[in-house]
Amino acid sequence: MIKNKKIGGRSVNAALLTSVKLVTIVIGFAITRLLSEHLSVYDYGAYSQILLIVSTVTSVTILGMIDGANYFYCSETDIDKRESYISTIFALQSIVGTVAGAAVICLSSPISAYFYNPAIKRLIIFAALLPVFQNLLSIVQVLLISVGRAKMLAVRNLLVSLIRLGVVFVVINFLNSIALILACTLTIDVIQIIFFGYVLSVNGCKIKLKSIRFTLVKEIARYCAPMAVYIAVSALSRDLDKYLIALVTDTETLAIYSNAAKVLPFDIITSSFCTVLIPEITRLVSAKRKSEAAGLYKMFLEIAYMSTTILCGAALACAPQLLKLLYSNKYESGLTVFCIYIAVDLFKFTNITLVMSASGKTGKLMLISFGGLGLNVLLNPIMYKLMGVTGPAVATLVTTVLLGITILSFGARELDSSMSRLFDLKFLGIFLLENCGMLFLLSLLRMHLAAVKFHYFATIIVIGVLYCGILLALNGRRAIRLLKRVNRHEV
Repeated sequence: MIKNKKIGGRSVNAALLTSVKLVTIVIGFAITRLLSEHLSVYDYGAYSQILLIVSTVTSVTILGMIDGANYFYCSETDIDKRESYISTIFALQSIVGTVAGAAVICLSSPISAYFYNPAIKRLIIFAALLPVFQNLLSIVQVLLISVGRAKMLAVRNLLVSLIRLGVVFVVINFLNSIALILACTLTIDVIQIIFFGYVLSVNGCKIKLKSIRFTLVKEIARYCAPMAVYIAVSALSRDLDKYLIALVTDTETLAIYSNAAKVLPFDIITSSFCTVLIPEITRLVSAKRKSEAAGLYKMFLEIAYMSTTILCGAALACAPQLLKLLYSNKYESGLTVFCIYIAVDLFKFTNITLVMSASGKTGKLMLISFGGLGLNVLLNPIMYKLMGVTGPAVATLVTTVLLGITILSFGARELDSSMSRLFDLKFLGIFLLENCGMLFLLSLLRMHLAAVKFHYFATIIVIGVLYCGILLALNGRRAIRLLKRVNRHEV
């Protein structure tokens, strides 16, 4: 009885992950600010172009193998066969990544011509190599979570972030070389893969050459191929606006747009709980315990929208000052896009494919992704023509919302439920009204503070503390009860 009065287990694990991620995020902001402040807009644009290529190649070549590694590790009970699945997935990813990297190098001239930037030719080697190791690292990370080493992974993220901050600080202040920053990033990724491979080995998850069974490729592909298409198409859809901006504008405009459209960590709490709950929900769905899975998923969604909405609302209330803090005054012209992308981040929790991937319904996800890409392809040029640079951001927002509704609806069906039953609609309505009221009132306060020349950083603190504090005071008891239920897994 005493134990049940505490928030422990899954909730404590998620809280620990969140606290470490929070420090990691602050360090990430510091790195972004250093780069934005010390690099010229043109150089930062070139850096953004390389990262855009890396993002696309990474998404296209992962081929659903992150989900595949989680699925086969959690659902396969035979230890030897499970080892063969994981080793084969690792081998396949290495082969695909290497081939894709060679293709990127061969296409360096067309890529450079597309971006109207000959300078990225000398950096194209990083666009070829980084996706290989980032995908392998992602597979290793999901396996670490599956073997119960999520806390260690969180600490690793913190240490790696500190190392990257040190590297960026030294390079920016003494050498000012984009190539060196990318080279250090690549080196850190390689070291991590070697270290985590050892950690997995001592925890009973071994990746061995002799365990590779290419006879398993067909079965792996049956699960991963639809997910691969979903991830690749979703990534293209996500980055479509940036490719359009790169095509119709210049390198400097892309730099401003890329920073304004950068994904911010409003899902910090959501991702921590997702990390903790993914293996559990996968096991429940595999065991056909759909009622329990639906109950756990409903609690996850409420945690997700409560935490994300509060953080996004606070950010919108002080958006001009937040943009200045993150990227400096050089990027203030991207404020409208910045605000639109905060709204995109707000709805992103609806796009989590946890239930459908756990159910093995990756074929449906593939069809959904094609629908999202088609809509984005249609909306991007239309919205650009109507609204200019902000148009593609609006197109991304509309696509994100519609895609999220679709994924939630299909996910509910897989759990023999309905989308409305996944939410407490009365509480959701009241919660949204509270946020709208706070956003309106604190936006007025922010404008007043700006008018009296109140310091921008102090404004962020005041608005953020008021927004989060008041919303937590109104909903804190419910949140605590929810965390206790997640820990006890009540349905």
